[in-house]
Amino acid sequence: MRVLDGVGRGAAGIGVGLAVLMLGCGVAGADTVVPLPAGEQALTTATGIPVDLTRTGETAIISPSLAANGMSRTAQLSGTAYATVPGATGGTLETGYLVGCQVDLSGGLSLGGDVYLSPESMSPELNPSIKLVPGGVAVVKFGSKTIDPAAGAVGIAYRNRGIQLSGCGGFAEARAYSALTVTNDKGSAEVTLYGDPFSVG
Repeated sequence: MRVLDGVGRGAAGIGVGLAVLMLGCGVAGADTVVPLPAGEQALTTATGIPVDLTRTGETAIISPSLAANGMSRTAQLSGTAYATVPGATGGTLETGYLVGCQVDLSGGLSLGGDVYLSPESMSPELNPSIKLVPGGVAVVKFGSKTIDPAAGAVGIAYRNRGIQLSGCGGFAEARAYSALTVTNDKGSAEVTLYGDPFSVG
């Protein structure tokens, strides 16, 4: 399984037309706190590595636009992605969010301030502007970390990481993903864990 192919298939039904901007500070306003359930993917890969991939403590704080604009809203996201991978000699854990919008009023997708993946791309890229057609998704990468073979584990925690949706004239939705790649002398394997979808307004 190719991790990013899985990400794309997991959100193929979400129509997108929005600008997603990373925010470095908190957002004021009438906030809605959305607690999200923990998730787990436990299995032994074809290469013989026992994997236990979890996401815990995930919450989303949804805020309306400060400018009282119905086409803009923000979310602050928190959570921890963690995997135990005894026997792995290498690999990476990546985590982030799939973000989609029902109606395209933005004329494209603009991204700033972090590393992102386009739906068609197989590797991270810095892109100040990405055009998305209806039915596409924005994959917003929050972080990536290399596995420490001595520890047999890897984790990424994020607290109040912000995204801002602009130019979205309809229902917006987001969903967490964590993509784990593990290697040993028999080869490599990939495992993806998705979170529950939630409304961004």
